[in-house]
Amino acid sequence: MTSETFSNFGGNQWFQPNVVYRPRDEAELLEIMGRSRGRAIRVVGRLHSWSEAAVGNDVVIDLRGLCDVSLEQHEGRVWVTASCGCQIKTLQAVLGPAGLTVPSLGLINEQSIAGAISTGTHGSGRPSMSNFIDEVRVAVYDASGVPVIRTIGGGDELRAARCSLGAMGVIVSVGFWARAAYRVEEHFRQYENLDRVLAKEEEYPLQQFFLMPWWWKYIAQHRRETAEPRSWWASLYRLYVFLQLDVGLHLLVWFVARLLRSATVARFAYKYVTPCMVIKNWRVVDDADQQLVMEHELFQHIECEMFVVRSRLRESLEIVVQLLKHFDGEREALADSTRDALRRLNLMEDVEANCGMYTHHYPICVRRVLPDDTLISMAAGNAEACYAISFISYERRGDRAAFMAFSRVVCRLLGDLFGARPHWGKVCPLTADEVERLYPAVQTFRDTCGEIDRAGVFRNEWIERVVFGKSS
Repeated sequence: MTSETFSNFGGNQWFQPNVVYRPRDEAELLEIMGRSRGRAIRVVGRLHSWSEAAVGNDVVIDLRGLCDVSLEQHEGRVWVTASCGCQIKTLQAVLGPAGLTVPSLGLINEQSIAGAISTGTHGSGRPSMSNFIDEVRVAVYDASGVPVIRTIGGGDELRAARCSLGAMGVIVSVGFWARAAYRVEEHFRQYENLDRVLAKEEEYPLQQFFLMPWWWKYIAQHRRETAEPRSWWASLYRLYVFLQLDVGLHLLVWFVARLLRSATVARFAYKYVTPCMVIKNWRVVDDADQQLVMEHELFQHIECEMFVVRSRLRESLEIVVQLLKHFDGEREALADSTRDALRRLNLMEDVEANCGMYTHHYPICVRRVLPDDTLISMAAGNAEACYAISFISYERRGDRAAFMAFSRVVCRLLGDLFGARPHWGKVCPLTADEVERLYPAVQTFRDTCGEIDRAGVFRNEWIERVVFGKSS
């Protein structure tokens, strides 16, 4: 037994397993699994997830010690094998000197590679990181109950393993083709409406943009791959981004949300202060792993993110604005059609109870994610690109009730009206019925997991209930 307690980055998930193991290599991992036969097993990495995906109450295996990276040349291409506990930033540190990089980068690089693919970590303008994984090695039990390492390299097994929530065994390593390192040109611009931002996508396919609350205008972070040399002022730009945005903006948000706790100040800041913090039209070329990543892990926060297809993006953002205004106290903000939908879903009472209880205090980030070749990642199975709409709160842990209520409402409402899917690794208030409706391939995923993990020992209660539809 152990008294060790685990907490995730956001501080919203806490669990105390019966036993914790930290294997140093694959042989020790298999030995641990042999001793743990028949018990529920969960794996933890960097715990940078806000959902219940990593929670384990019996046997927890911490795989941070498995962090090797190897490169192999194959007919002019480089095959990368990364052990499960390797952080994205460590992987980049190995690939960079070889003139290489990963095919898709997320907003942060603190996660382990196994955790990143297990929940569908994504950036902007490309499919998720999971989509580019071509081999997954997992430690599982064979038909006689002996722990073995199995290599998955194709078919529905690979499509399931690319985003598995840990339900297909212990990921030991992943393999993928590296791409040549590249540079990205970036600059910020301000827009009055969504149409003008989206019109720039063809020119800037890697862009992400922000709907600024209480100002209700857009700031686009225009990005595109380029063959131009690195700008001589790129280091100065990186310093500006770090001090002004990664630290300065977040300190302002933290001060408003946690210390002042003032809705009036939050609205004033977004109308008059934050727009001045972004330098517009400063075009800078730098390495992709510098341009595409933020230091978003410096301040503890909690996040909900919804994925909606392009054809429903406008309607989704219109409803988001209505809900945020209503939660801020503007009772007339909800359109009649929105009220009707909320009543049909039995959400109106919750919405009314939280009117005036929550003032959103962070830019609403929107990123385009191209379709994934997976079974249950958020961008799986769509004929058109998805847009991830991110809601972040910096409130103290004890003051998050209204934000959680907003997350539940926006998840159910956008899911019902537009088929929007919440990120598996963020606040994810899904029900089994909603998973059944939102993910057409979920039964294939269940069957595939069942063939590899017959006893279901690699699932926790949340995954059993939400993904597999089984009550405890």
